[in-house]
Amino acid sequence: MSIPASGAPRIAVLATFDTKGDEARFLADELRSRGTEPVLIDLALTGDSPADADTTREDLARRGAVDATGDDRTTAMETTADAAAAVLAEQVAAGAIAGVVGIGGGTGGWMAQRAVADLPFGFPKLVVTTVVKSSGEHDILFLPSVVDVAGLNGLLRTVLRNAAGAIAGMTAGASSTRAGAPDADTEGSKPVVAMTMFGVTTTGGDVARQTLEDAGYDVVVFHATGAGGRTMERLTADGRFAGILDWTTTEIVQNIAGGLCDAGPDRLRAAAAHGIPQVVVPGAVDVINVLPPIPDAFADRAHHWHLPTVPLVRASADESAAVGRWIGERLTEARGPAAVVIPRGGFSSLDIVGGDFEDAAADAAFEDAVRAAAPDDVPVTASPRHINDPAFARDAAQTLLDLLAAAPRTTRKE
Repeated sequence: MSIPASGAPRIAVLATFDTKGDEARFLADELRSRGTEPVLIDLALTGDSPADADTTREDLARRGAVDATGDDRTTAMETTADAAAAVLAEQVAAGAIAGVVGIGGGTGGWMAQRAVADLPFGFPKLVVTTVVKSSGEHDILFLPSVVDVAGLNGLLRTVLRNAAGAIAGMTAGASSTRAGAPDADTEGSKPVVAMTMFGVTTTGGDVARQTLEDAGYDVVVFHATGAGGRTMERLTADGRFAGILDWTTTEIVQNIAGGLCDAGPDRLRAAAAHGIPQVVVPGAVDVINVLPPIPDAFADRAHHWHLPTVPLVRASADESAAVGRWIGERLTEARGPAAVVIPRGGFSSLDIVGGDFEDAAADAAFEDAVRAAAPDDVPVTASPRHINDPAFARDAAQTLLDLLAAAPRTTRKE
């Protein structure tokens, strides 16, 4: 547990003490009143740190932080946040802190988010800021400050009290888990399999998930919205999963076509690089998410309104072929067992006979491309069934179970 001999969980407090010192100290007092011990880390970009700072600007400078000079604040922000991240990582590894909370406006909030982003999944991390943005693949809890973090008025005191209560509660929960409560990461728990899913692939995906669970696996499902795929890739690289059922690879076509749910250029790389058994399915590769109004570039495409604010556009044959090449080429890098399973009956609930996205030529273009690009030792099999057909879902899950049963296997690349 990250609790010292005194029994009080230590919680790091990140703030720019030259401008947010009073607010940080109020938060620290609230933490003490809840039985925790605050550890103050000064993120200020200029000046001297106060005497009560446990980690000073001088400490961060020894780790590469530079002062803000002239109009160049960006470099100072980046280097200060990175130096604070290094301090936090060491403290977490040593069990010296049990949680972290950062406060700030645009500058301090940005630095706090960057400083905590790469702390371990599940480690309590909270940022109170005026500028709340998605944390993407990171499990950071954001609390909007509502008012500016500038002076201890009644509204801000309420927010900071809530922040203290939230991080203290998160810390207590995390400490309880580490003390022996059930957790997916504890020794003797079920092996964990990751899946990707989308609304238009959920019907079959639920069947596949249940099949894996019935076989004794704990299944973690990621919503394939871009952040979901990035998160799965990161946690796969961290060694969290025994296998991957990449049921919904729509994020690849989003990257190719410029859709909203883009997970970036490294999709499918983590399992390949780390030898994790993986089964890849072209789930929703027919679907491109865009913002309304539908862009002119897609004006002549079939489209479907998935939500009142989310139109979906049909991927072309060229884009579908590009997805197939992407998958095949990524699997040439695979150091562990892999397979591709194709539902010729359609790739999403829209890609059905008579459906809005029915396009047999585009689906065939995907299959031709993936077969051409995949290495000889990665089987590419096709079923006449639809992706949401329960029989196809069970077969895809069984394909992964077979790969897992055969692992560990000699890797194809060292």
